Amino acid sequence: MTGADRTANIPQQSDDQPPAKKRCRREGAKWTRSGCLTCKRRRKRCDEAKPSCQSCMRLGLACEGYGSMWATPFSPTARVFKQTKPAKKRTPSRSPTPSFSSTESPGQTSPGCSSAGSPAAEQTPITPVSPPSDQDSPREPIDCGQEPNQSNHLVIAPPSPSRLISHLSNSNTHYLQYHLEYGSRLLANLETDENPLRLLLIPRALSSPLLMNALCALSATHFANRAHDSWSAEQEGANYYIDTMRGLRTALAKSPSVQDDAILAVALLCKYEITRGSVKQWAVHLEALDSLVLSRGGFGHLDDDTADFVQGLLIYINNVAKITNQRTIKLPVSLLEHSGTRKLDIYIGYTEELIKICARIADLPLLATDPLALETEIKTIDTLLRTWTSTKTTYIIPKGITKSAIARLRMVADSFRDAAYIYLYSAIERLPPSLQPGKTLDISRSKPAAIQKLLQRIKDNPIDNNCEYSALTFPLFIAGCEATFQTDRDLVLQSLITVEVNFGIGNVKRAKELLGVLWRSDGKTHWMDVLEGLGWDLILA
Repeated sequence: MTGADRTANIPQQSDDQPPAKKRCRREGAKWTRSGCLTCKRRRKRCDEAKPSCQSCMRLGLACEGYGSMWATPFSPTARVFKQTKPAKKRTPSRSPTPSFSSTESPGQTSPGCSSAGSPAAEQTPITPVSPPSDQDSPREPIDCGQEPNQSNHLVIAPPSPSRLISHLSNSNTHYLQYHLEYGSRLLANLETDENPLRLLLIPRALSSPLLMNALCALSATHFANRAHDSWSAEQEGANYYIDTMRGLRTALAKSPSVQDDAILAVALLCKYEITRGSVKQWAVHLEALDSLVLSRGGFGHLDDDTADFVQGLLIYINNVAKITNQRTIKLPVSLLEHSGTRKLDIYIGYTEELIKICARIADLPLLATDPLALETEIKTIDTLLRTWTSTKTTYIIPKGITKSAIARLRMVADSFRDAAYIYLYSAIERLPPSLQPGKTLDISRSKPAAIQKLLQRIKDNPIDNNCEYSALTFPLFIAGCEATFQTDRDLVLQSLITVEVNFGIGNVKRAKELLGVLWRSDGKTHWMDVLEGLGWDLILA
């Protein structure tokens, strides 16, 4: 058969015959970031029809419109992160959106993550210091009486991503926006227009994947503390933590000079552990932060904003840590001192001298072999407390601080002085009987008077959601340790519950648990002995 014959035998398609149908993917509503609230929570596509989307109308659902999901909390039973079935695979787009997220998806369980969403204790630290080998969380929850009303927990759904940060992944966008609107205010002891948790960290995180992971770890954990039944957020925080540790190891291995972003990331890991309620790992990160600053040659070799933020954090955490830890973190004095007038710090406020006095009280057992030196030191501490005033040190006042915020800072500082007196008596009573000064030492304020002054101050200034009150954890805790009247203990417990609910810091829950154990012993055991029995490195920052 010739070529012409073969061509003649091929059936020809007529002009009026319809073309063969091509197989194509079913077209659905275009997926957008700005759909209605109902579709967002269902994780479905939205056609964005107004006033109600057609998807909701077709399914008979109440379309909640296009407002901000941050405006009003959902009910306590809402499971904003819950997925009832695995998400469908999406076809990769031709031009993928750049993302700062880690290689694992936020919902994926990474190796080294415990079933409770907390990083396993065997994670290698970024310094030669080895973390504890046991799991870094209490074995079982300890009943301490009344628990927070679950309906008071804030429940927040994922936000409508801002167009300004639309290049980020959905998870990064959510936790970054949460930090911007909530976390940066509630995770400080002072809110200002120049809050470095916003002004310093957010712009740098947008250009640093390492710092973004650290910031999202902190934000997700804080979100989980404040959002009822948000286990997924806690797990995501643990995954971000693991990614931060991996990024730190890579950064430190590649460059002999530690960058500012690495130092800021480790500072955020300290805050992450405190927010999570850690009783072990925070100390590892604090020592790592000290090592990194030293490797740079001190704060003078950091940029000014980073130096101010990290120095204030180190002074605050290191001195507060000594109150409850026999194994203190010994940092060089050069890192904890500063010269000249500096800005009022978001952690220290007016309490800087007082927390340093408390650190001196913690060191009293070191003088046990020299009774004369011990008595002299107690008299010196008493003089410092008696002559202290909140106006003794001059600070530069940051922008945006109101007179009422200054008043709250002074109230917190006065409470710290009362707490320092209580702590002084507590430390003396734990000394061997042969070394206790007894009645020969005349301290300017008695322990019952200090307890009543502190608790009366709490009654006169009810704790609300102003972040200055978040610093009251230590004063409330030490008052609860030494209070003997049930009414005083009830006031302490209720105040700690308010602090826990309002500010979402996990170490407040640990303080309540410790008080529960102590009160059940009916005052027969010193609170430091209870801590040692639990094996906790509690920190009340």
